[in-house]
Amino acid sequence: MDGRLCSKVGCAREAVATLTYDYGDQMAALGPLGPAGHPHAHDLCGPHSDRLSVPAGWLVVRHEALRT
Repeated sequence: MDGRLCSKVGCAREAVATLTYDYGDQMAALGPLGPAGHPHAHDLCGPHSDRLSVPAGWLVVRHEALRT
């Protein structure tokens, strides 16, 4: 495997999505795997991106390209 790994502790699956947060707007954005090295982005595997949860009152924006 030459891809990036999921950011979740203990997960060894390949990342397929990138998660970013906007704390001011209480929003989380989940989209296709973004460029590597962004300090405020978190790479997630398929199962972890499917089970994403955010604090009560937050909005989750999912990029449609992730849905197959």
